[in-house]
Amino acid sequence: MSSIRPRRRTLLRALPLALGGAALAPALGACTHASERLDAEANAIPEVDVSGIEEVAELAALVPAEIRERGELVNGAALNYAPGEFVGSDGGAVGYDIDILAAIGRVLGLGTRTESAVFAQIIPAIGSKYDVGISSFTINPERLEQVSMVSYFAAGMSYAVKTGNPYGITPPDLCGTRVAHQVGTYMDEVVVERDEACRADGGQGIIDQPYVGNADAATAVAGGKADVLIGDSPVIAYAVARSRETLEQVGDIEDAALNGIVVARDQPELAEAIRAAVQHLIDSGALREILAAWGNENGMIETSEVDPQ
Repeated sequence: MSSIRPRRRTLLRALPLALGGAALAPALGACTHASERLDAEANAIPEVDVSGIEEVAELAALVPAEIRERGELVNGAALNYAPGEFVGSDGGAVGYDIDILAAIGRVLGLGTRTESAVFAQIIPAIGSKYDVGISSFTINPERLEQVSMVSYFAAGMSYAVKTGNPYGITPPDLCGTRVAHQVGTYMDEVVVERDEACRADGGQGIIDQPYVGNADAATAVAGGKADVLIGDSPVIAYAVARSRETLEQVGDIEDAALNGIVVARDQPELAEAIRAAVQHLIDSGALREILAAWGNENGMIETSEVDPQ
């Protein structure tokens, strides 16, 4: 679909320096110009044009009358998870989830609107405040007890190294390596667990290098200040795609799981409409093009399901 393409790029607003904290890895104020370019490129935002996606009448007819008459799908999302969903330089919601939502809206003949929300408060508000929640939700049994979920993407944990893998990193073995990652994420726990396992086996421990943002962590690896970058697979893929070939992925995606669009359990018609729209985007190639624009084509799935087990 030639109508889906990155049209321009802008840059994320810089994080306040006060967020750094003395406990984090040193600021990269002495980066080379190449590293500075990498940092900017890693934060570049592709704007994806979905205007060429046409409404599919038989799928639009599946939308519940109340939403169809309103003409808009309201989404709740935690806008702090690039590249899935985050705040762009103009203050609006951006990310591949936001583009996927817009594409779903086009198929169903609906406008879309994303409201910023606290992640833990999205599911309780589905069906009342929000029609859907597309915010990098992993599908799991606990969530399926509360809501319906429509699969659209697969994600896990990934690794990236400086191109050429000069330090010979062979995931999942990280013993004795300098591991860069974004602080305050699940990767904090991964580093602790892997470090303990290394030492329990008599090996060298991990040198933990947490950074405020993933772009800083990626720049550290590209510049040789760290050996390996770890993170969620969408985050790593996005960093590699925008690294000007200074980073490459190594190893497999670990602990891969489906992500789902959250719908109220008492809205089976809406869930089926969303599922059918996602499947249409898969079959037409539109979903692949959206994900490719964000460096996350590897997250493609072949079939969308409601409440996959």
